Amino acid sequence: MSMVPFLALLVMASAGCVAVAAIAVTVRAQMPAMRRLLAEARALSTDREFVVQITAQSLAAEPQLAVRQRRSPVRVIRPVPPAAVRPLRAAA
Repeated sequence: MSMVPFLALLVMASAGCVAVAAIAVTVRAQMPAMRRLLAEARALSTDREFVVQITAQSLAAEPQLAVRQRRSPVRVIRPVPPAAVRPLRAAA
């Protein structure tokens, strides 16, 4: 058995181990950020449920008094006789 294939095998195996170790270090370093993201997602979900409860209760509430539109009295305007109308003047 030649030494070259054995050395190539060791190089490939060590490269794979280094890659796995780099992935593990990266995942471990990002764990606090992932925990914060998950906590924020839970908080947003709780907020959404709270808003849905509030809006569902406010939409389901019946009005206590019937609202009537108030009719204002109608004013009758008399037509102005043509003699009382003065022509418009231009501004000086």
